[in-house]
Amino acid sequence: MRLLAWGRLPPLSEVANPKGDGVWRRSAWHMGLALAGLSYLLLLTNLESTWNGIYISQSSWGLTWLVTPLTLTIIASRNREGKENKQKISVLVVILAQFLALTLPGTRLIGLAVGTAVMFVNTRYLKDRKYAVITVGFGLSLIAAAVWESVSLSYAGWFVLTAIIILCLWLIRKLLQRGNELASIYAVATDFWASTLCGIELLLLSIHAISIYLFAESNILLCAISAVIILVALSFRHFYEFTNWTFYGIGWSVELLELYLIEILEFGVYEVTNDGSPQLIYLAIANICLGLITQLIGEWLQSKHYSGKLPNRWHILPLLYAGFGVLLRWSIFDSWTGLSTLAVAWIVISIGRRNLKLKPLLYLGLFGVSIAAYELLIYQLTQASGGAVGDGWIILATLATFIAYGYRLLSRWLTSYLKLSSQELKIFAHFHWALGSVLLIATLGNPVEAYKLALATGLLLSCYAIFQGRDSNQLLSQPNSRNITEADIWVYIGLIQIAVFRYFIPPASIVSVFFQQIRPWIAGVSCIVGYFVYILPWERWGWRKKPWQVTAYILPLFYLWETRIQIYSISLLLVAAYYIFIAKITTKFRFTYISLALANWVLWRWFIDLNLTDALWYISSVGLSLLYIAQFDPQLKLPQHKAYRHGLRIFASGMICGYATVFHQNQFWIPGILSLIAIFTGLGLRIRAFLYIGTATFLITAFYHLVIFTLDYPFLKWVIGLLVGITLIFIAANFESRRQQLNSLLSNINSEFKEWE
Repeated sequence: MRLLAWGRLPPLSEVANPKGDGVWRRSAWHMGLALAGLSYLLLLTNLESTWNGIYISQSSWGLTWLVTPLTLTIIASRNREGKENKQKISVLVVILAQFLALTLPGTRLIGLAVGTAVMFVNTRYLKDRKYAVITVGFGLSLIAAAVWESVSLSYAGWFVLTAIIILCLWLIRKLLQRGNELASIYAVATDFWASTLCGIELLLLSIHAISIYLFAESNILLCAISAVIILVALSFRHFYEFTNWTFYGIGWSVELLELYLIEILEFGVYEVTNDGSPQLIYLAIANICLGLITQLIGEWLQSKHYSGKLPNRWHILPLLYAGFGVLLRWSIFDSWTGLSTLAVAWIVISIGRRNLKLKPLLYLGLFGVSIAAYELLIYQLTQASGGAVGDGWIILATLATFIAYGYRLLSRWLTSYLKLSSQELKIFAHFHWALGSVLLIATLGNPVEAYKLALATGLLLSCYAIFQGRDSNQLLSQPNSRNITEADIWVYIGLIQIAVFRYFIPPASIVSVFFQQIRPWIAGVSCIVGYFVYILPWERWGWRKKPWQVTAYILPLFYLWETRIQIYSISLLLVAAYYIFIAKITTKFRFTYISLALANWVLWRWFIDLNLTDALWYISSVGLSLLYIAQFDPQLKLPQHKAYRHGLRIFASGMICGYATVFHQNQFWIPGILSLIAIFTGLGLRIRAFLYIGTATFLITAFYHLVIFTLDYPFLKWVIGLLVGITLIFIAANFESRRQQLNSLLSNINSEFKEWE
């Protein structure tokens, strides 16, 4: 009856009528499938009762259902009609059959063996990769089940067994690649399972490595052997066919092997320090060393085999090793951490210089070199004792200065090695110069003992800026430009730094004592320095002359301000003469204004020394200075500025005469003399402003004293009134007869006034 259901014997109707439509045969096929499904459900129910502990002896009945996939495979191999569908059903059935056998001891081996044989036959006819993958999976499951039931292995033993299986699978793949189509299909299947198992193995080994860190696991040696076998297998696979995943798998295996070897050698990678934190020093160093090794191998491959076009995996793997090493030593700060950072920076630089697209890594690596240098220095500073707070800042600034000079002095070699332009390299040098300047300025508010080092560093920083302003190309392109150029700004900054960093001169040094002794004369001496700064051939030496000229202008003023309390009057006069000289050689008259202000300063000091406390002396010096400006300023001499010149003269002379008129009326001879001086000066120089102010001052003074005089002597008041009346009558009597003469006189005076200044 079972044979009839499975189509082994044809129905009687088909025997009687061989040319029939096969209805009975198809019906038997469907009925056979239905009965097979029903029997599977019954056996599965029996299996569930066994799982509940009813009785285990009934488990062997599940093996009887293996007849179903065997029968389907035989039918599919003998009949051509619907052959492919029947084989696919056979594949499905053999997979379902494993659920009846795998969970029961003693039967799983038979089920897996039958499944392997059935799938091998089906794959032979179907010739599809996915069925080959299932076939190899059945075979691997059969091996695992056999080992499970016959040998008691630890988890580390399973790691080793899996690694051996992976290696064997790739060896089989290599042998099958030389065969026919079916062998090629199985080669793909073996490669799939080897790759899958390799990934799972590496993942589990990684978890085991972490468990060592957390729980101090054992069986490290067997795990290390597994890592070695995996490394050999991946190397074998990668040797015959380069792929990214095998390359990174090799790197992963090396990382695991390194970890296990360090622990086997008892370097204490996972020991705990006194503060309770894990000590990962050796592992961090080992990872950085791996990064260096892979980077060097990449350099060699690029020069020998890849003609400058190295695959990206050779860029990424060293960075992964280095990054993992940095991550492991993140919270560690010791004498070697700076060296490790330097090694990582060199890895990043070497990778960044391989390709223009990787240039950001090059920049990052250069900053890493600076960080490494500061790590080494800061560690030494933390170990040192004594010294002032500012000394640490000075030492840090000195390091930044040396790095900046290193970039500039080694510029030719660095541009060739790093494949950077000189302008890009200058950016890094400028950054460290700015860092050194900021750090050195930060020391000004802290106690300092290393004055000499600070002074030397400050001079180096200033010289860096000044020589950065030495630009022959810009000098040739803009020799007489009045605009401030970048080179000019550098020179200004360097000179300002000299002015700031001179405060680091040791207080007890000979230089400091000497400057204290000549402090009242420093402003005058600075005029000599300013003169030489002005006349030196800066353009011939490569600098633009303008910033040095500006320095020559400002230098005496700077020292005037610094020594304003102790400065001698002779020094002030020397500075005043210096600015007169500067005004003459530069044809810039307004430099004499500085000399004028200094002359007033000297005069005021002289007035104070002579105990001349009357404000008229000081106001007169200011007024005369303003009159000097109105008389000699080239801009005020222009015709369009005539009104401004006249107004300034009115203001200056009015300030002097007005103050004398208001505050010195009791001493009439003072405003009287000043008014007469103004009148005669106006007449002599033909200047209306002086004449107006002098006449007004004289009349106000005369009228004031006349009123006072008449108040003191009443009789004279009547005499003066009588004389004034007679005079007015005389003028009225002769006015008509003298009208023409008066008109002519006034007209001539008006015409002549128009020609006056």
